[in-house]
Amino acid sequence: MTLDPVSLTPLPQHEERVEPALPEAEYLYQPYPQPSNLPQLDPPHLGHAILFFVLTVPMLFLGEALSLFLAKQSHLFGHDSYHAIFERLGTDARLAIPSQALTYALTALAAAAIFPVLWRQPFLQGIHWNVNAAKAKFLWLFALGLALGFGITLLGNYLPMPKDPPIMQDMMGSPLGAWMMLLFGITFAPLLEELAFRGFLLPGLIHGLRWLMQRDILSPEAFSWMTIPLSVVLTTIPFALLHATQVSHAWAPLFLIGIVSVALCVIRLRLKSVAASAVVHAAYNFTLFAGLLLQTDGFRHLERLNS
Repeated sequence: MTLDPVSLTPLPQHEERVEPALPEAEYLYQPYPQPSNLPQLDPPHLGHAILFFVLTVPMLFLGEALSLFLAKQSHLFGHDSYHAIFERLGTDARLAIPSQALTYALTALAAAAIFPVLWRQPFLQGIHWNVNAAKAKFLWLFALGLALGFGITLLGNYLPMPKDPPIMQDMMGSPLGAWMMLLFGITFAPLLEELAFRGFLLPGLIHGLRWLMQRDILSPEAFSWMTIPLSVVLTTIPFALLHATQVSHAWAPLFLIGIVSVALCVIRLRLKSVAASAVVHAAYNFTLFAGLLLQTDGFRHLERLNS
């Protein structure tokens, strides 16, 4: 009780006004819906994804130039000219695979140097590498990749697959080239492809669609439920097209690659881990070579691929 200092009579109590609690639905309401089921993927944003893919262009030229220089200086192909060695890049896996691996490595190193400065956080944290999630479920993820590979191979038996795709021709060049393709397919390829498509592009597209809805450019009512499915589809299309030349641009293998991409996107989003999708990707790629290893007796009899 508070007394008046002059009359010593009690002063009226001034109760603090308490705003009535809003129902949960009203409290969470905003001018645009924020679907709670969308994973928080900050960063990268769509601009970061675009920058990453732009970065691959100079790294491609740099990687090929270094490969040509090293091949010429080491006389791996005798005294061939630079032009002759350059032509081998598209036909000889013994040169093409190391060149592509070098390009991938340069791209990853450049990204690891540039993006932490933009994000102000470690690179692996920014792309949600989350290796702990992959470690915790490694056997399950590896088994899933194997099952995915065998399932896709089985499904391919019922589709019009190309009989002699370029990737098979590359493998038939030499046993060394075939082994290089196998090692590249379970190391550099899944690591950088997951970094590019599931580490940058997929979350970038999700952020891009959210941004459009927040500004009412896209209708939140129409697009909120399809943000993730649409982002997965838009990630899958360029991922499949990346492999188009390897399969003679045939629709059937591209369709199967699209199925694989969707599965990898789901794994990445569910576990919030690019490392997890990379494990599945590597295991899947291994199944593609496992049958060839058995058929050719460890790549010693590549002529059997023609039978």
